[in-house]
Amino acid sequence: MQALIDMDLVVYRCAASAENDDLGIAIYRVNELLDTLLEKTQATSYRAFLSGGDNFRKKIYPEYKANRTAEKPKHLEALREYSLKELSAELAPPTLEADDAMGIFQDKIDGQTTICSLDKDMLQVPGNHYQWAFGTSKWQKDEKFITQTDLDGLRLFYEQCLKGDKADNVKGIAGLGEVKARKLLAHCSSEQEMFDVVRQAYSNDDEFKMNAQCLWILRDTDDSFLNRYKELSND
Repeated sequence: MQALIDMDLVVYRCAASAENDDLGIAIYRVNELLDTLLEKTQATSYRAFLSGGDNFRKKIYPEYKANRTAEKPKHLEALREYSLKELSAELAPPTLEADDAMGIFQDKIDGQTTICSLDKDMLQVPGNHYQWAFGTSKWQKDEKFITQTDLDGLRLFYEQCLKGDKADNVKGIAGLGEVKARKLLAHCSSEQEMFDVVRQAYSNDDEFKMNAQCLWILRDTDDSFLNRYKELSND
């Protein structure tokens, strides 16, 4: 088993947890979490991905993630450098995010990879997923092992197209939240049906395509939601 690790999340959470500590503590926590992920997934190897700075989604929609204005943890850049130099982490392909790199390398055939991330967006991608436990002494979120199907992954994606994604500043359709989005797609048993429901719900087709391109996790370096749009729209 090979673990595909969201190193963006690993270094950010470890840096944030060590905001009042020195760099050595932050590094220790990165190594500890990495060991935990490998042990829990029974991985014999891993690929750990960091996002670069040239994100194609910001060219499509300049406001993508523009809501993330909080000051970054002080050890964040040092942990990124440590991960690249000492832990064999790798930058995602140019213009892509770590999420895309994991989506590209997730094995859909024989189940020999596991995506390790806390980002719900990654559940678009079929295959094995591991979400590690986290929280405080007052609040805990348990670990989860998930095997995602193609259809359920697509349903999650089209739900996001309807409701948007506040974390990434993707708006979706005004007044349409998670409950309504799920209800609209509940009867759909194919991607074509989901696509048709979502496209009809949008009053502006260009807005649908823009949001969908921002939300879609790539499965190949030359992938784009526009490829699916062309196949499904019958225009």
